[in-house]
Amino acid sequence: MTLASLERIIGPPTVTPVQPDWNTIATEHGIVFPSDYKALTERYTALDIHEFLFIYHPASASGNLLSGRRPQAEDVNSYLERTQKFAGGYDPETATVIPADPTIRVDYTIYPEPGGLLSWGVTVNAQKCLWLTHENPEMWTVVIGDNVWGWWHYQGSMTRFLVDVLGEKFTCPLLDPFPAEWSITDIYECP
Repeated sequence: MTLASLERIIGPPTVTPVQPDWNTIATEHGIVFPSDYKALTERYTALDIHEFLFIYHPASASGNLLSGRRPQAEDVNSYLERTQKFAGGYDPETATVIPADPTIRVDYTIYPEPGGLLSWGVTVNAQKCLWLTHENPEMWTVVIGDNVWGWWHYQGSMTRFLVDVLGEKFTCPLLDPFPAEWSITDIYECP
């Protein structure tokens, strides 16, 4: 999925974002982000979609992914302490819904641990939108965490997840009923 696919759904940017310095981010924070996230944050500021889903940006004044990393990690760790339920998932390559299975327990760690979770967004209901990191950033996938319902895994990139959810190709059960009744006028860019 490309940024162009997402832009067809949410419209072109209306605010010029601060451009992230990817080399400095890699040096100072030790993070090399996936190319789809880099493209998104070079084109858009932090995004608020339908006053429901907020997407962090690594260089914005509000919703800065990097400055909020420690409290975000503490929140995610708190979720992990409360529940390790597997809430299911979705494989966009095969369009297969993976049902919740109460016998499966997740064993996630927090980034910078290898394969750790790293936040990229949050919902108004405090569900965590995360990457399941990998040594190859192009293989990072999406995990949605809810401290009651558990952990739901989308086996694709963040941009593809947004295109599929906003394009209503499937419904993430932890975000239900989002994106019902949202419209292009419900996209806010946060400098």
